[in-house]
Amino acid sequence: MMPTNRVPSSVVATNPTASRLQRASEHVWWFTPDERTDRPALAAVAGATSTALLEVGASVAHTASFLEALQPFRLPPLRAAVLTHWHWDHSFGGAALDVPIIAHRDTAAELAHQASLDWSDAALDARVKAGEEIAFCRDMIRIEIPDRSDLDIVLPQIVFDDHLELDLGGVHVMIDHVGGDHAADSCVFCVVEDDLIVLGDCLYQRLYAPEPFLTVASVQALTARVGAYGARLAIEGHDDTLLDGEALARRLADLSEAADRVDRLGDGALATARDDDDRETLEFLLTGRA
Repeated sequence: MMPTNRVPSSVVATNPTASRLQRASEHVWWFTPDERTDRPALAAVAGATSTALLEVGASVAHTASFLEALQPFRLPPLRAAVLTHWHWDHSFGGAALDVPIIAHRDTAAELAHQASLDWSDAALDARVKAGEEIAFCRDMIRIEIPDRSDLDIVLPQIVFDDHLELDLGGVHVMIDHVGGDHAADSCVFCVVEDDLIVLGDCLYQRLYAPEPFLTVASVQALTARVGAYGARLAIEGHDDTLLDGEALARRLADLSEAADRVDRLGDGALATARDDDDRETLEFLLTGRA
């Protein structure tokens, strides 16, 4: 079991199930996450002339299953795929696609490094021992991609620095670099006409560290920025619930308020924990403070 939750435990499925295709909004189809191998949510947004994938997937099998589920809807031709950040579960499915992959410049650089690595069991074990890989990720990779002898990590062909927009034919996707503790290259996607935002993992804690952490400054800045979109719907990377505007506002407010308590009270903030989820967030923030 994963040692920490990237989302509050109250929103993590108790009995993990296979991904399901759902219509999230008028122009967005959503492939829910699958905790069994840590597959994140994927999405497709379709305009009048073309379609884009929002996230690339954890493996060729993951991405191919999403594309197969979309076939009955006869969406316009696939034009591009976009990455929120470099982590394997969001990026290792690129070889299933024959369209340009779009990503932040730092995402492209990190994926180039990942592509240079040995992905054998022995090499994964060695990187975990050296503190360069997470044991949980190693275990999930082994289940998701049992045979990695020909693993093809496809590098992004289109890179950007801060902002990029896609016009899919009357439907527009704004791609913004927002950063955050989870991954410095994190981006979000806003489907303008649907008031829907795809958050990826940007609100989650940093996992590639001796101990998972959040920082007060990053949480405060990121919650304010995400809130400023005013989205009425939101998809998070590993949450199988489509958030409406009220739920998203509550999620952001809980994070921001926890950061404020840690900033004001330090270790004393733990005494104010309202429940297990709140305590966990406070612990991440205190680790980041230290």
